Amino acid sequence: MTNNNESMATVVETFFVEETTNLIHDGEALKTWSEKCAELGLEGQKEVVTVGKSPIPFLWMNDALVATFETLCPTKVKITAYDKSPIPVEILELVSLSQKESYFDFMEIWFNEQVKDPVCVGYRIPDDHKNKSEWERQYYAKKYLLGRWADVKASLDTLVERAKNLFIAQTTTALKQNIKNFQRQLEDVEMDAARKFGEAMPATTGLPF
Repeated sequence: MTNNNESMATVVETFFVEETTNLIHDGEALKTWSEKCAELGLEGQKEVVTVGKSPIPFLWMNDALVATFETLCPTKVKITAYDKSPIPVEILELVSLSQKESYFDFMEIWFNEQVKDPVCVGYRIPDDHKNKSEWERQYYAKKYLLGRWADVKASLDTLVERAKNLFIAQTTTALKQNIKNFQRQLEDVEMDAARKFGEAMPATTGLPF
């Protein structure tokens, strides 16, 4: 991971996996790597590389990391539609590389409408899900973190902790509101019953029997 700005202004972070970066431009190294994967029968590696291209050099997002950024950056748009702030040139270079190397099926910018600290995420859809619904394609896609830019410095550990605290606060507020709503319904249950059953039996006064 590289922090490209040491000032307290906008910070741009890129999330390269150092072990794979030499395969991007070194043809011989990439050839050796590909041959070795084939020799060893590493079928799983086909999920992270297109034949003839370098393996994806960005940080794979596990469930916790996905949850972190979905909590902090709940709005998602295709990268072509993002219009909230300028995308730094460092991120644009990674997008250009990703398009050239066909790393991803599509890329998105995730951000928060109030605090615009966006992240750029690449999606690689498994072959057996490419013809599924859009929701399934997005849900089951492997997600990779290309980079982020923000107004303050914060490590991934700090972001995870921030997301966890935000989740606790939001969930607590929602549960308390649900408790109030159900308490109100509980208090009204007898009146609801009276309205529902109070006139269940027809009046018999005046009937000829």
